[in-house]
Amino acid sequence: MGYTKHKLALFFTVQTLAVGAMICLVGANLHPRCYPSADCTPSVASMILAMALILGELTVVAAALKYDTPVWRSLIGLGVVFLVAAFVGGLCLLNLEEPHETASLLAIWHVVIGVVSLGAGAAAGFWDLLEKLRRPDSSLPEDQQLSAMWPLD
Repeated sequence: MGYTKHKLALFFTVQTLAVGAMICLVGANLHPRCYPSADCTPSVASMILAMALILGELTVVAAALKYDTPVWRSLIGLGVVFLVAAFVGGLCLLNLEEPHETASLLAIWHVVIGVVSLGAGAAAGFWDLLEKLRRPDSSLPEDQQLSAMWPLD
């Protein structure tokens, strides 16, 4: 099983974004915004949980890119899920009297990773469509597999 250059480039891009998000989380935890009515001690537990969430999502992206099959459907699905998570996180932030820096950064992380995944999935799907349009119908491997499984052939 070998990774293609496109999959490796996408994974390293996502990994770089994840490391950047974690660095921003550490910076936000070291220098919190202090509001007059709030305690100014940052929560280390929320930072650690946010980093664990980012690492878990990075693992999901790595698992989706692992196989030799076209992964554009998985990338589009992950992109939609990440954008929905960003939307829900943003709605939760609206209900807070004092915005929490970790939650804001997680919402931004989900928007960025969602757009990257959705864009990469759409580009890969478009490329797959162009490849299918360039070949004659008789040479499509999925068509040959389907006819071989048909019981009347």
